[in-house]
Amino acid sequence: MTTWLRNWMGGSTISQQLAIETIALWQSKPAHELIFNSSHREIRQYMLAVDKILQSPKMNGFDENFAKSMARLKLEFQAVLSRQAHYTAGPSSVTEWSSSLIDSTACAIRFEDYLVYEKPNEKVISYLRNIAARMSIGGNLGDCIKVYISVRKRFLESQLQRLRFEELSSGGKGRKFDWEGKVELWIQVAKICVELFFQREKNFCEEIFQNLGAAKDECFVGTVQDFAVKLFGFAESLSLSNQPYERMVSVFGLYDGFFSVLEVSDTLFASEPGKRIRDVCLDTVRKIENDVGRTMYDFENAVLNEILKVPDDKGDVYRLTEYAMDRIKLLVSHKKLLTNLIKTAPSLRFGNVVIPEEELGDFGFRTFLDLHLILIIVVLLMNLEGKSKKYKDPILGDLFMMNNIHHIVQKIEGSDELHEMIGDLYLNKLRQKEKQSMGNYQSSTSNKFLACFDDKGLYVTRWCFSRRLSRTALKKRMKDFNDVFEHVGALHSSWTVPDSPLRANIRQSMSDKLVPAYQQFLEKFRRRCGINSPGDARIKHSAEELKVLLLEKLLANSS
Repeated sequence: MTTWLRNWMGGSTISQQLAIETIALWQSKPAHELIFNSSHREIRQYMLAVDKILQSPKMNGFDENFAKSMARLKLEFQAVLSRQAHYTAGPSSVTEWSSSLIDSTACAIRFEDYLVYEKPNEKVISYLRNIAARMSIGGNLGDCIKVYISVRKRFLESQLQRLRFEELSSGGKGRKFDWEGKVELWIQVAKICVELFFQREKNFCEEIFQNLGAAKDECFVGTVQDFAVKLFGFAESLSLSNQPYERMVSVFGLYDGFFSVLEVSDTLFASEPGKRIRDVCLDTVRKIENDVGRTMYDFENAVLNEILKVPDDKGDVYRLTEYAMDRIKLLVSHKKLLTNLIKTAPSLRFGNVVIPEEELGDFGFRTFLDLHLILIIVVLLMNLEGKSKKYKDPILGDLFMMNNIHHIVQKIEGSDELHEMIGDLYLNKLRQKEKQSMGNYQSSTSNKFLACFDDKGLYVTRWCFSRRLSRTALKKRMKDFNDVFEHVGALHSSWTVPDSPLRANIRQSMSDKLVPAYQQFLEKFRRRCGINSPGDARIKHSAEELKVLLLEKLLANSS
């Protein structure tokens, strides 16, 4: 008998005859009348009787008293252990649990609010531990393990039913969740199972089967293995289901949840019996890696090939730009997960389109996730450039590109983490593209006005090679200016620059350039042509009106 058993029994013993009589007495009693419910003295006497039988030199596998004592201990172990299965767990209030049963579109079961069942008290644990030790000495520990696994599996099954885990499977009964609801349910159930149920089961096994070799691991794994495989199988089935990239929010959220509980699981199932569960998890990790790579490629391909036949007539930030940058923000929020899962550089071939490697910048200092983020922006710009060419007015195409690139730059600059991942080199490249598009818009629009202020074509050559101002040419030039003014006022006022500082900068810089040029033009030719006031019929718009046009009406459709 081990030291701790001697301590528990107080080092006492009884005669063999009394031991036999004690065994026989309890053998004659009905099964529902448990030794466990008796006094401490009676429990102690029975355990001493079993010890005496176990120590008897006459004991063998067929000894009647030995068989009776082992059978009674097995019965007691099962009965006392089964009592613990009546303890239940659930949310912190009945109201909250009821609401979770009503709402089928969202998961109302929250890990933070969940109360795990109370563990058995020390008397129960001590009693079960002493039975297990004696059955081990008698060579019947296997029976004890089988009973333990059978009872505790039924208990865990009832808890999982309360958690509605069966509704995660396609053939599950009961109220059905939508797809996102299933994912959210799994995340919460996985935390509850691994961090509460499984951890509590392991502690329970260790307390009962301590000092009995691998029995504690065998019992723990045997109890939870089927549930753990089913639990992790949901993440595996998801990785094999080729979910569309539109669901990456939920998919990556589930993968984050999977790896969160995986860290705990690696410790829980570190024993040899837990190898099967570890192998299932490892296989799931490989499938998730492949799924993440596929999802990223599908999304990049979709961004590159998104089709819109007719762009809007304002040059506004395009919906694809907003969507793509929102997805990039999501990817950054899962940076740790995706950095660990993405093991190769992104593919640069999309059907017949091959992205030049230099478009992604320096590979040497970027993670594979960083390269994916840059690639998303690269293919987005390719798509936008194609759309900008569909505008009938090339100037609006330039405005369109400026607005969209500016939106991209703002999103990068607004996130320190994204800025770091994209890098200054590529960000500066984007800024240069934005500046170029803005310059194209400004110069194209300004040049229409400046062409009206040019002296060229206003003079005719007379005899002796003298030159004089042609009133007819000047009159036509003024008409051209009036036409440009009205064209820009009518058309460009319907265009948009959503960013107010950028819009103000464009307006002011054009006003600073064009208004003085117009004033000088008017001053130069006013007296020569008999133009004495801005109210002259040939001067339809004053310099002040041009200023109002540029500072207030230009890009007015931006609210």
